[in-house]
Amino acid sequence: MRRITRVLPGVGLFLAALPAVVLGQAADGIYQPPKDYLMEWVKSLALVMAILAVALIAWTLVVHRGRLAGFRARLLLFIGVCCVPFPAVLMSAAVGLEQSKAVAFCQSCHLMGGFVADMKDAESRSLSALHFRNRYIQDEHCYSCHTDYGLFGTLEAKVGGMAHVWSEFSGAGSGAVRPKTNYRFTICLNCHGQSAKFIRQKDHAGVVNKVMSGQAACTQCHSRSHAGPAQGGTS
Repeated sequence: MRRITRVLPGVGLFLAALPAVVLGQAADGIYQPPKDYLMEWVKSLALVMAILAVALIAWTLVVHRGRLAGFRARLLLFIGVCCVPFPAVLMSAAVGLEQSKAVAFCQSCHLMGGFVADMKDAESRSLSALHFRNRYIQDEHCYSCHTDYGLFGTLEAKVGGMAHVWSEFSGAGSGAVRPKTNYRFTICLNCHGQSAKFIRQKDHAGVVNKVMSGQAACTQCHSRSHAGPAQGGTS
């Protein structure tokens, strides 16, 4: 009976903390979004499969030393070199592409630091800062507004995005960030176009058609998109 009474307080504390763990709330009361457990599982599985492939190759080379030309040895090597690593590579690539949507990925490039700092500045009047502090965009803020660019855009944009990554890691990147073309404000309509708040504004009458045809830009009436060189119609 005494053991039960000793255990019960611990069980009570665990049950009290369980909602915070499930919902992602930190112990200090500051809300933290829940983890993407599927992504964590995929990363772990890819790592396990990579280790398994190395272990299988090493085991085959040791156990079948001098008999690598045999059918069994060649089959095991084929599985270790081709079959097991292939899904691991696919999963790793999927995780990498998904993580490249995060703001932290964009911020990892030193040329983007100023844009991210402005976005997180509570005093900034830029559109990116306005969307960030009011949580108009829940996550992946950079990607949501630049979905046609970088690693997730068209083939041309993907090639350009990889060139930027290489330029950053090789140390060749320098100078200011300048967009190659005008920003496509039709991306803004992905969220705002069917919003009740947007539709009931009298000033927005007919603006959708103008934006779709390229005759109008959101920044003609609203604040600049970013503080810095990328502003106005070239955000």
